[in-house]
Amino acid sequence: MIPGFTKQGVNLGDVLLYVALALKHLRLIILLFCLALTAGLLYYACARPVYMVQSVIRYTTMERPLDAEKVFRDSSERELIAQLTAQHIVERTAKRLGLGNTRNLYSKHLKVAPRARFGADRNIIVQIFAYNPDILQIWTPTMLEEFLAYRDENRAETRAKIMKAYTEEMKEITQRMEASLKSRFQFQNDKQRMDILLRLDELKELPRQITITAERLTVLERIKITLEDQKLDSIQKLSLLSTIDKDSSVRVGDVVPSGNGSPTVVVVPDMMSSGSKRNWEDLMKERTRISDVVAELGKKYLPANPKMSDWVKKLAEADKALDGELLVARTRYNLEYASLLKKKAELQNRLPDYERAQIANENYLQELSLTEAGKLGFGAIYAEMAKKISMLDFGADKERASFRFQQHTEIRDRVPVSPNRPKLVLYSLLAGLLLSIGVPFLIEFLDHTVTDVEDVEHTYRARALGIVPKLEAKQLSGYPTISGGDRHLIENFRVIRTNLLSAGAGTKNPQVILVASAMPEEGKTVVSVNLALSFAQMGEKTLLVDGDLRRGRIHRIFDFRSSPGLSNVLMEKLPWREACRTTENEFLLMMPCGKHLEGVTEMVGTPAFEELVSEWRKSFQRIIIDTPPVLGLSESVMMQRLIDGVVFVIWSGRTPGRYVQSAIDLLRSNHSNIYGVVLNRLDLSGVSNYYNYYNYYYYSYNYYYSYKDQPKKLEKV
Repeated sequence: MIPGFTKQGVNLGDVLLYVALALKHLRLIILLFCLALTAGLLYYACARPVYMVQSVIRYTTMERPLDAEKVFRDSSERELIAQLTAQHIVERTAKRLGLGNTRNLYSKHLKVAPRARFGADRNIIVQIFAYNPDILQIWTPTMLEEFLAYRDENRAETRAKIMKAYTEEMKEITQRMEASLKSRFQFQNDKQRMDILLRLDELKELPRQITITAERLTVLERIKITLEDQKLDSIQKLSLLSTIDKDSSVRVGDVVPSGNGSPTVVVVPDMMSSGSKRNWEDLMKERTRISDVVAELGKKYLPANPKMSDWVKKLAEADKALDGELLVARTRYNLEYASLLKKKAELQNRLPDYERAQIANENYLQELSLTEAGKLGFGAIYAEMAKKISMLDFGADKERASFRFQQHTEIRDRVPVSPNRPKLVLYSLLAGLLLSIGVPFLIEFLDHTVTDVEDVEHTYRARALGIVPKLEAKQLSGYPTISGGDRHLIENFRVIRTNLLSAGAGTKNPQVILVASAMPEEGKTVVSVNLALSFAQMGEKTLLVDGDLRRGRIHRIFDFRSSPGLSNVLMEKLPWREACRTTENEFLLMMPCGKHLEGVTEMVGTPAFEELVSEWRKSFQRIIIDTPPVLGLSESVMMQRLIDGVVFVIWSGRTPGRYVQSAIDLLRSNHSNIYGVVLNRLDLSGVSNYYNYYNYYYYSYNYYYSYKDQPKKLEKV
């Protein structure tokens, strides 16, 4: 652990990563920093000086019992600030100060419009930023005077408009009120209304009469039920019937239903009275007296005694008289009952008339209420307008807010406030720092290419077989191959070969190995050649096949002709041994791509190619096949069923990650056995890459710079 990093939990790798990022973009960082400083310098040299004054306007306000604020509505704090710094006030002030055309006001005199706000003591703080320092001390007092003058003018104009508008509207409302009164008078005197009132007055007692009649009928029905009781004598029945006589509505001469077959009958005196001079109560008392006498005589005499017989005769006459009174009472009861039934029917027949009269009256009252409501609305509007006119007359000059220029609290008419040199330097430094840090990080964030072995293993779930460092064109005389005897390059591919064999031990023996990449020019041809040379240096009999039948280049590395080659073997049935070339290494044979023939790419999927691979397996320990890119071309996918596994080559810092993912997914979807990935052209000049890969792959700083001593150019792969 390195002192100074352990306490904060930062390791050396993190520090070197940021240092490498800074070194990688060092020129860009310096350029951006200088650009920010230059921009600040140019702004300071070209910007016009701006001067400033800050003033205080004394503002007091007092609520008055009556003023015109509710009419003008121009004394709220927000309205005051907006009006004080309004454009028309600024133009009036400029015109009074003789600043010329207001169109050039902000280009020659003012930088921005005046700013106003309320301070902590509720006074108005005004700030003026101007190019012309001569107007600073006189601008705020003049602007306040113009504001107050405009305020008075605007109020006078508003008052005149309101008075004129209110007068016209009040005149119109008066006319409407008169028309409403006239309409109401005509409405109330309408003949139809009089008929409704008369009819309603005539029928207003109808519900009560129906109720009384119904109650009377109920009483009579109860009496009728009682009279049917056989246990009652004549006196009890007369007593019961006498209760209805005082409330009887039947009079002599009335026509009532008879109930005896004829529809009606005229009530005559005999129906209402028995003709006796005494009422039934007197007759009852007389009978009681006679009955008592008969009872006393019965104790002394026999019924045949003359004295006894006279009194018995008088008792019979009394009973007859009482029976006659009962008959008349029954007749009166029947007439009363029939009369009440008729009356109830007549009253119920008149109910619809009563309801219609009620509805007509309610409609009238509703129309009348609407008329009255309109009248009251006009009255309220009239009263409100009269109130506002009175308020304008009395309170127009009763101002609740007062303004008075107090003093200048800060004046900068000698030393400009802008540009401010200390602030400008600070802002330039901050801008340069932000740009120099942010832009490189943004570039790295937007860089979606593959640059790290750990990312490859984690993202694509494929083992990293090794790396091939980036070599400049001036470092080598030709293609970088291990046949030149360079121990560093030899060791590099020994690592790849060893990792490949260990990967094959866990899956499938790597006899037929296909070298592929996602895109063209990622260095798979050089990797194929060096990998084949590495196996040949082990003493294994190796065949290097150029399977890119469209743009094969392996023959250029060995300085051979491209034909005859694989295409001639597949299309022209040429023996495959005649298409092979011997190399400087006795264990390595090379088969070029051959002449490009129409339809030859389809042959890699035929049984002929399958038989060819089977023959190679019998003759060689290792077969390395260089193929076209996986994306967009089909040969690599078509060969998967015939090979043992794939070595996938990625150009570090160039191949987009999404292309790598697509190519690996395509291979895996066709059941490919991916031994691992070779990260080609890795830039070891960066500090981060040097630190990350030096221990892991046994490269040194001297290894990278050993290629700088080779003066010849590297041909593009």
